[in-house]
Amino acid sequence: MEAVGVFCSSSSRTPAPYLDDAYRLGALLAKEKITVYYGGGAIGAMGALADGVLAENGLIVGVIPHFMMQLEWGNPRVTEMIVTRNLSERKTIIFEKTRGIIVLPGGTGTLDELAEALSHKKLGLFDIPVVVLNTLNFFDPLLMFLQRMVDEAFILPEHMNFIQVAQTPEAAVEYLKNYQPLGKDTLRNMAAL
Repeated sequence: MEAVGVFCSSSSRTPAPYLDDAYRLGALLAKEKITVYYGGGAIGAMGALADGVLAENGLIVGVIPHFMMQLEWGNPRVTEMIVTRNLSERKTIIFEKTRGIIVLPGGTGTLDELAEALSHKKLGLFDIPVVVLNTLNFFDPLLMFLQRMVDEAFILPEHMNFIQVAQTPEAAVEYLKNYQPLGKDTLRNMAAL
């Protein structure tokens, strides 16, 4: 795995346990020589993630919309900064440049990014791992909601396999390293159902 996309919060009010896991994740990815693409922010979990990568001399690429750069939300310490026209282009670039997605706890922007990653996988647009880092069981209510989608036939039971739940940064990285692609035929068949 050469590059991974990480979606997470940029809130300055993010509680410490989430910041700690973001930092540890960044450090672990850097130690594995995995380039990190993320939202380009300097505070919250985004800032902690970047700090972890940089502490281990890793490569971190910010992908940030122009309007956020104008608001001076960009992290000046990143290895590279890609400035996009909007949020949609940011997601597209991260999906195109990476071979895996890790989603940390966050707000509506992070939820949007996770939903789009799962939709891409469900439609067979990519065959890469999608991992949620479930710090303090943050994603448990969402996982229950996804299970209700299965129970009420909005998605297939097999689609629950498209999201891997990791309780620690170490487990998230281990899953990325050991991911076995499902194959285009499998994804195409699932998308058709």
